[in-house]
Amino acid sequence: MGWRGVLDFRLLLLYMSGMIEVQSMSDVWVELRGPRYVVHHNSATLRCNHNVDPEALYKVVFYQNGQRIMKFVRGRDPPYELYNVTGANMILSKLQPTTITLDKMDFTASGQYACEIALETPLYSKISNYHEIQVFVRQKHRPKIKLKHKIHFSSENLEAKCQSGPAYPAPHLTWFINNIKVDERLTIPHGTVKASRHHHGMPLSATISDLNFPLDSLQLYPDQTVEITCLSTIPSYATEFDGFADVLNTTVTAKTSRREPAPTQLPVKIISPEINVSNRCTLNLAIIVILLVCPYGF
Repeated sequence: MGWRGVLDFRLLLLYMSGMIEVQSMSDVWVELRGPRYVVHHNSATLRCNHNVDPEALYKVVFYQNGQRIMKFVRGRDPPYELYNVTGANMILSKLQPTTITLDKMDFTASGQYACEIALETPLYSKISNYHEIQVFVRQKHRPKIKLKHKIHFSSENLEAKCQSGPAYPAPHLTWFINNIKVDERLTIPHGTVKASRHHHGMPLSATISDLNFPLDSLQLYPDQTVEITCLSTIPSYATEFDGFADVLNTTVTAKTSRREPAPTQLPVKIISPEINVSNRCTLNLAIIVILLVCPYGF
């Protein structure tokens, strides 16, 4: 039996005695849980989740961008060892072996976080996957929509422009027509523009997007209105546990009109019978004059 088999056998004995919840090293898992986005100068609680019995847990270490920020060792006095945290303060009153809370998080606190657990008997350690945290600035106002025309014909394309409020990072824009998401192929992204304002030294940016939507795809009836919504979010997608970190939207109504089709033939001029009789008399008189002037032909 190799060393790994020996460890698994000892781990199985510990499991049978109730000291640990797993039967082999491959069954041990560890995961760092925390918010994906944190508002500037707010706090975040990070938890090192695992499936090891707390009585068997010997050591827990938290990392920020690969550097230690806290180490807990069972049986030591004091059990906690704290290190420098970039861009944040650690709240000591909330400190636990598998939980830390970072407060007043600055932009430099953004980065990758992880945690590691270790067992003393048997000797074993495992580190979690990295968890990305982004310190951000909320949007300063709702997105603004500008329609190219006041009235849109149902046979034409609806053209509009949307610009988000300034934020950090720049928001993502999504278009909706009558509460249905617009195909991105009908939108024209123009990237981001720097805003004139800053937030604690961090430059803010706004996002711009154009819409070019064919109204004939809606099969509108005459004088029907269309609702146009611009959704501005940070991030571009909702995370599994937190949803959107910041979301604002604006909806405007566009009037539509049906354009009458052009005539398919030239107009016909209708002449009254009286006018026809007058024209015949004039023609007969002209013929008589010609005969009198030229009695023998041309």
